[in-house]
Amino acid sequence: MSEITRRPTTVGSAVAVVAAVVALAASASSTSGLVFGFAGVGVVTVGVTRGRRRAVDIGALALFLGVVTGGLAGGSVEATLLGTVGTVLAWDCGQSAVDLGEQLGREADTWRLEAVHAGSSLLVGLASATIGYAAYVVAGGGQPVAAVVLLLTAAILVTIGLGTDRVRRDGARR
Repeated sequence: MSEITRRPTTVGSAVAVVAAVVALAASASSTSGLVFGFAGVGVVTVGVTRGRRRAVDIGALALFLGVVTGGLAGGSVEATLLGTVGTVLAWDCGQSAVDLGEQLGREADTWRLEAVHAGSSLLVGLASATIGYAAYVVAGGGQPVAAVVLLLTAAILVTIGLGTDRVRRDGARR
């Protein structure tokens, strides 16, 4: 029996990178948004290639800053929402790929598990974006994009706060 390769899974890594590229496209309405977006895609890619959770976190933060910058620079509300969903999906699937790689190894048959996880995350993200967009259209009456960006920022901070229950430095779960 061969030794387990403790690297991120291929499927989760690919989904994370594709979602990061979607977030990059949403930041295209400003040059500084593109800079953050390209940096985010690169760092997420490094994170899922080398199995570094911190890199996935930092890359997702850069992607989010790119989406916010693009939204503030005049990007559409729809693009901002889709970019945010792409950012969260990249972060979620990237973290999951690293976790599964460490626990089961890269060679494990995790395709179905990761497909269900990515599909569920995408469904929840799109449903949340749809509800947020509906609230924006109905209650906002044409409010500036900055209001939506601030709402999304709050949602991302809550998500980050809920996701901080990770592994401590000594390897034990909190």
